[in-house]
Amino acid sequence: MSNAMDWALQAQFEGTGGDRVALFSLDNGHWAVSWAYGAPHGPQLVSYDPERAKDVFDTTRRQYDEREGLGYDSRTAWQNGSL
Repeated sequence: MSNAMDWALQAQFEGTGGDRVALFSLDNGHWAVSWAYGAPHGPQLVSYDPERAKDVFDTTRRQYDEREGLGYDSRTAWQNGSL
């Protein structure tokens, strides 16, 4: 039996400074937000309930947009599927 979780990417963005943030839903009912920072920092993944994950992701996206701008945003790049 595998303990692997199935992840579904729901939304993502990249700040102009290179940091990437993604929102995932997990097959176990939790959601997660992933931050992939530029060197020398490593990635971070935090599991949340669905509403909290969406709130954290939206707040983080807004902060990046205000602070440095977004180089990529799945809201405008994806068709039929971005939050």
